This record gives sequence, structure tokens and C-alpha cells, in this order.
Amino acid sequence: MKITPYWDFKNLNQIRKPEDVAKEFESMFVRMLMKEFRKSIPEGLFNSSFSSKMYLDMFDMQISEAIASSDKLGLKSYILNALETYNRYSGE
Repeated sequence: MKITPYWDFKNLNQIRKPEDVAKEFESMFVRMLMKEFRKSIPEGLFNSSFSSKMYLDMFDMQISEAIASSDKLGLKSYILNALETYNRYSGE
């Protein structure tokens, strides 16, 4: 029996818009920041069961996406500016 690995190369040929990449990066950054903030809260304050941790992770994900979509943090515009500068000087 031969087992062949499944590789999803369909999405590799899609060129992502810099705005989408910057927004996803900002969302990921905020999510990591919230996760680190949550570590500073004492253990006894919230229930530490698996389900509550999963709920808090989903909550952090939604909040981070909302913050990234609001464009209030400014990280997206900074990343876009850096990408434009890089592309201008690299000749792409």
C-alpha cells in the first residue's frame, strides 16, 4: 500500500494583496499580545479548564480580528509603508 502525502499547492499561486497580509499580521500580533497579557492574570481569577481556555482563545481571536479591522492600531499602515519602500528600492 502506497501512502502519498497530500500537499495543498492551490493557494501558492495566489498573489496576496499587501493590505490583506498586513491586516492578518496585525491580527496575529494583537492575538499574541492578548495571550501574553492573559498570562499576567492570576490563575484563580478564571477557571482553568480546557473548555474555558478554548473559549478565551476564540474570544482573543475575534477581538484581535476586530482590532485589526478597525485600523486604529496603525500597525497595518506601518507594514504597508515598509512594503512599499522595500518594493520601490528592490525594483519589484
